[in-house]
Amino acid sequence: MERETAATSDYLIRLLAEQAEEFAIILLDTAGHITWWSPGAATIFGIPNELAVGKHFSILFAPEDREKGIDAHEMVTAAGDGAAEDDRWLQRADGARFWANGALIALHNEEGECIGYGKILRDRLDIKEQLETLRNQYEAAQAVNNRKDVFLSTLSHELRNPLAPLSNAVRLIRMTVPDTPELEYPLRIIERQVASLARLTDDLLDITRISAGKIELKKQVLALQDVLRAAVESVRPASRDRRQQLHILLPPSPLLIDGDADRLIQVFVNILNNGIKFTPDEGNIWVKATTEGEEVVAHVQDDGVGISPEMLPRIFDLFTQAESTRGQSQGGLGIGLALVKDLVALHGGSVQVRSDGLGKGSEFSVRLPRVSP
Repeated sequence: MERETAATSDYLIRLLAEQAEEFAIILLDTAGHITWWSPGAATIFGIPNELAVGKHFSILFAPEDREKGIDAHEMVTAAGDGAAEDDRWLQRADGARFWANGALIALHNEEGECIGYGKILRDRLDIKEQLETLRNQYEAAQAVNNRKDVFLSTLSHELRNPLAPLSNAVRLIRMTVPDTPELEYPLRIIERQVASLARLTDDLLDITRISAGKIELKKQVLALQDVLRAAVESVRPASRDRRQQLHILLPPSPLLIDGDADRLIQVFVNILNNGIKFTPDEGNIWVKATTEGEEVVAHVQDDGVGISPEMLPRIFDLFTQAESTRGQSQGGLGIGLALVKDLVALHGGSVQVRSDGLGKGSEFSVRLPRVSP
């Protein structure tokens, strides 16, 4: 019975070796000479069995690899480790090259003595070409991304140049013609728009700095409540102009975090400005904070236009603009929330957004590592 089973197995193995036309199966002696050559090997390399047997398997390698002794290195590796993986360019009889994927396996007898090698490989030029295509696409995308960073950095610097003269001009007007009611309204508009442009240019510059890894945080232990109050005071004039209500609900005990105060204020100012922008006049915005396990969590909630389910996964992507209930963009460059995500990540935290849909408001949650008192 065992003899019949062994005979059947040998027969099946022979059929497998003969009929696996996409695979080259090669047997070598201990010196690396070919002792058996499968039909698949003859097809792949273009060398018939009678011309392959007896030749050293180095004929399969590209000339530069033979000069480097790659064939001998494979045998040494296989003898020591049991197998040597083979992922490299090999050469057909006509000189054409193909990308091979396979292995050289050391064959041992019952006493553990190496009595030869088996080489199994497959032509994977298709995979190699796909990898090259993906690599080229990646490099092209990187080049585009680098050009984008250079453009944003240049743009932010160029935008900064006229802002200082504009601010100075407003100050000069106020000094020259003080207490002029007719000028107060247009001057406040100019000041507000200059401040908005200044924030935009700072955000643009910070995006490029983060991409280049050039932002350094000045961390210290601080209370999250102080950060949130400072952010609220920064945006209060904008919410007052739209007659919106800012509700601050903070616990009395300090929620301690290790962070850069200026950068965290920037995070919450951007989130609050987003809420003010997408909340109708006389709407409501709530700022809350609490602890959850080893994290402190700040929530900024509004009863504004909400976010569609399609937009939620992309809301923190650069240059993504949310839409109103009418399906129209609300303007802006889509920079603020992308910067929020990056700055929070630099603090070891995370930011999430939740919305039940258009017209149903939204809630942003910032999670930061908690520091024990």
